Amino acid sequence: MKRTGKSYTVKEWFTNKVATELKRNLTMCDVFCIFKETEKAVYAMLNIGCHTSKCMWVPKSVLVENEEFADYKETYKSDDYDEALKEFHAMWDMFC
Repeated sequence: MKRTGKSYTVKEWFTNKVATELKRNLTMCDVFCIFKETEKAVYAMLNIGCHTSKCMWVPKSVLVENEEFADYKETYKSDDYDEALKEFHAMWDMFC
């Protein structure tokens, strides 16, 4: 996995859209890893809670860069879903 040096989350209305789709309340919706990128969107693994992720296309217009959290909530880039999932759970194992 490659480090991006940046940390991304999504706008609140997009978090609400994901929450409605999942039929649950979300307190976070951070971009953990980007797998693919087009001109207008990224296919990303979203961190939506303790050991819980969702992969989906995210419009670039809803991405919000978090400079203050870049150290410990860095967004990664990868082509390997299994590697990203392993790293995602390892990150949560440090907190839970």
